[in-house]
Amino acid sequence: MKLLLAGGGEPEQVQSLDEYFANYVKEGKVLYIPVAMYKIPYDECESWFRETYAKYNICNIDVCTNLKKAPNLNEYKAIFIGGGNTFKLLKEIKESNFDYALTEYLKNGGFVYGGSAGAIIFGKTIKTSSHADKNLVNLKDLNGLNLIKGYNVWCHYNEKKDLNNVLKLENSTIVLYEESGVLFDGEKFITVGKNHLIFPDDFE
Repeated sequence: MKLLLAGGGEPEQVQSLDEYFANYVKEGKVLYIPVAMYKIPYDECESWFRETYAKYNICNIDVCTNLKKAPNLNEYKAIFIGGGNTFKLLKEIKESNFDYALTEYLKNGGFVYGGSAGAIIFGKTIKTSSHADKNLVNLKDLNGLNLIKGYNVWCHYNEKKDLNNVLKLENSTIVLYEESGVLFDGEKFITVGKNHLIFPDDFE
């Protein structure tokens, strides 16, 4: 498996992560999933995604906005799960049983790039998003997909605003600045992008 978790910054902040993703995909087929978004229409999300990756010559792109009708994931070289509202994203994933398909895809060697909400869902819980996201969909079960060795993910980290909250977290958490990302291969974590990755032990 290859799981690229991104802190969720502006395009210029995550350029190195986009390049890493593009270099992996090359001429392969990509599935873009924007269902976490609720403020911006999906067609605008699609336009952004296509424009972003056109400069890397990645044009073979499908978009899925209804996970209950998701295509066979094995058709894709990589999957991109965009940011937005983490509660909305996890609810749609669980209600469509897409979590099972996504887990199998990764276990079979697939590549997933998750940005912000798309990264947080892979943790043990999505409670780490509560400081930034509202539970708009009244999601009761906040357990994430738990595919990164029991860690949680905190995105958009700002030391001045978030340090005290991060220190209070119950479980081990990967903390990502907006410029930073981490690749998990099923065994180990590798920093991608600017080296701002923080693990809880660094605070001791």
